[in-house]
Amino acid sequence: MTTIVRKKLWSPQSFWFSEARWSGFLKTTAFTVRVCLSIGLALLVAFVVQLDSPMSTVTTVVIVAHPMVGALVSKSIWRVLGTVFGAGLSVAIMGCFVQSTWLYFVALALIVGLACMTASLLRLYRAYAAVLTGYTIIIVAFSSFSHPESVFMSAMMRLSDVVIGVVSTAVVFLATSPRRSQPVHEALNDAFLAVLEHAKSFHSSLTALSVDDDSDFRTLPVALYDSRQAVLKKITALTPLLEYAASDNPEIKDHLSSYKMAVNQMAGVIAGYHPHWSNLHQPHARFYEIHAYTTRMLKNVIDGIKNPSWRNDPESILKALDQGIQSLELFEAEEMLTAASLASVHNVENLLLALRRIIEDLTEKKNRVPMRVSPYLEWPTALRNGARGILITLLATFIWYVTAWPNGPMMMMYVIAASSLLSTVPSASKASMAMAIGTVLSIPATWIYHVYVLPLISGYCLLWLSLSFFLLPGIWLQFHPKYSIGAFGYAVFFAIQSLVTNEMVYDDIALTNTWMAIICGAVLLVLVFRVFLPPNHESDARVIMRSLRRSVNLLATSSSHRLPFAEQWQGDQIQKLSRLALKLSFLSQKDRARDVLDRAFSLVSLGKLILELRQNAENPFEKRAVRMFLQDALIRRQEITYEAFGNRTLSSGIEQIQFILKNLQEI
Repeated sequence: MTTIVRKKLWSPQSFWFSEARWSGFLKTTAFTVRVCLSIGLALLVAFVVQLDSPMSTVTTVVIVAHPMVGALVSKSIWRVLGTVFGAGLSVAIMGCFVQSTWLYFVALALIVGLACMTASLLRLYRAYAAVLTGYTIIIVAFSSFSHPESVFMSAMMRLSDVVIGVVSTAVVFLATSPRRSQPVHEALNDAFLAVLEHAKSFHSSLTALSVDDDSDFRTLPVALYDSRQAVLKKITALTPLLEYAASDNPEIKDHLSSYKMAVNQMAGVIAGYHPHWSNLHQPHARFYEIHAYTTRMLKNVIDGIKNPSWRNDPESILKALDQGIQSLELFEAEEMLTAASLASVHNVENLLLALRRIIEDLTEKKNRVPMRVSPYLEWPTALRNGARGILITLLATFIWYVTAWPNGPMMMMYVIAASSLLSTVPSASKASMAMAIGTVLSIPATWIYHVYVLPLISGYCLLWLSLSFFLLPGIWLQFHPKYSIGAFGYAVFFAIQSLVTNEMVYDDIALTNTWMAIICGAVLLVLVFRVFLPPNHESDARVIMRSLRRSVNLLATSSSHRLPFAEQWQGDQIQKLSRLALKLSFLSQKDRARDVLDRAFSLVSLGKLILELRQNAENPFEKRAVRMFLQDALIRRQEITYEAFGNRTLSSGIEQIQFILKNLQEI
């Protein structure tokens, strides 16, 4: 009986002891142990060199720690650069406005706002340079408001804290984290399989349609929408994963360009699946034949990719795709196909070509010219976060100036640091509440630590172990999707509130004042981010849609020699799609969000069709006719038919463009 119960508990179907949960538990445990070791090393060095505020090194460890060593290295480098720049600015504005309080406050608010805006625009951990610039200014100035002449020494002390924390964390993680390419390859493989499964589900759902289906417009099944969202999430996560892995893994760095191109192609495949394709023509014999054949092809490719050693010998999969492309070319040559059916055949052919390119890029069977994609700058969100940074800084400084509260600078430090950190997350408004809750929860933990634990500590080892114990919830939950922001706020601000100094001084009044300042700062943070300047995700989505439309219209009006490469254009638009999907995920009207995302995907498909149409025009007459058609259809919004082409490829492309334009509406 005991054996049966044990087997049930440890079976893959068990809730607590499934293989995925156990693997996640081990990874989180390893990360937590490394962070605690880093805290111990940073704290030891801080006491040895006799820093005034050793807990600042602990704060740095908590902020820069990351399971991926490459991410940690990138984060640390940009953190040090931001600290140097912020410390320099702090000394400069203190020197310029030392005798003019309000000019100092205005200058501080403008710099914090600019830092928040820049952090929202920059990608990955480059944003941390802007974040650190913003709140290093107030941290350096914090101890210098009463004695401005000490601001330079305060800046040097802050820089020492950050460098010790960064170096300690890097040493521990580099010494204990193996550099392996396998996790990256597994993530790429997993995303590729998800793309293939989604494509197979799409074509399989079309083969299940009834011949009597006479719907005006068929939407996708709900399961396909959910699948699309999950696949997009996986693909979006691949870009930072590759960037971070390439920072410290030479093998990934050598293949980075190829892997990025594969990710771009995966996103392009997903973008091609939208309701407009499934509505191209009504179900009939040819309709079923096209989609049934595609379903079988995708199943064969999926079976090949599931083989763990497929990367070593992808020739069999490539051969199957080549045979599929050849079969479609024979199918396409038949005269009985309608323009709509021919357009579907072209879509499937493009799908198989894209899959072939993905496999070639993942296995590097063919060298391609590296593709450069310009980052998409989301100005509405950046300007909003910049305005929030300015407003919250001015409010905090005004409260301190009016009340003359001795701990006003602590409130200022909290709101500026929290605002800067929130500027890097997708929805700063939503995260502000979690950050505030995590911060407030750190207050009772700090009280317990200072009243019942800290007076009993008589040596370094006990101090390290006790700090690690109290920081454990924040460290452990930092990479849990639901609690990450709150856990981060708890860990960072517990470390800030723990007044462990070199030469301990117990001051309950100062501690209580610090708690009150943190609570007031948390309330102010939520008010500014959720009430005074709330988010407007729908407006942000409209801006992205307008940008997509402008990009498509430019393809129709640009001269031939200024047309971008298809993959480069697609990469630019995929960034917009991922941002749009993120904005729409915050809307309560899920049906409307799906409809808007369908139209966005259709716009990307439309742009690819326009590029293909212009490239397939073989002579001056065809090129001129295509330009006239695009001018009429896209710019003037006129429904004009062009049937005088002898080129069937152009005719089917025009048919498909006309169909998408007919069903595409403004959001």
